[in-house]
This record gives sequence, structure tokens and C-alpha cells, in this order.
Amino acid sequence: MSRTYTDAELTPRMLAQKLMLFSRADANAQNTRSEISKTRTRLHELENLLVTLDAEAVEAAEFAEAYLLRHGRMD
Repeated sequence: MSRTYTDAELTPRMLAQKLMLFSRADANAQNTRSEISKTRTRLHELENLLVTLDAEAVEAAEFAEAYLLRHGRMD
């Protein structure tokens, strides 16, 4: 729903204020989009790292199990 402005409100001063408001809001929106993009990229990097760490933990546990089954002790 679009607001209706009176002739008294439609002044050059109000136009300047609204254009500044628009400009600030647009800049803030661009910065927010940029931050969201960076955060998504970082999340993706962390997810990949977690997958790698999980695989390394499984590999280490499997090796320890095989070693202990063969040797029965840790020396």
C-alpha cells in the first residue's frame, strides 16, 4: 500500500531527506548482503573442515583399534 502525501509534505527539503534516507538504507543493505555472503562462505569452509576432522578421527580410531587388536598393548 503506497502512502499518499499532501502538497505541503511534497517539498524539496523532504525530498532531500528521503533521498538521504534511501541512500543510507541502500548502503546498509549492500553491506548486510556482503556480510551474509562472507558468513555463508565461512560456514561452508567450517563445514568442509568438520568433515575432514571427522574423517581423520575415524581413521585414527580405526588404526588404534587395529593396533591394539594385533599387539594387545600400547608399547
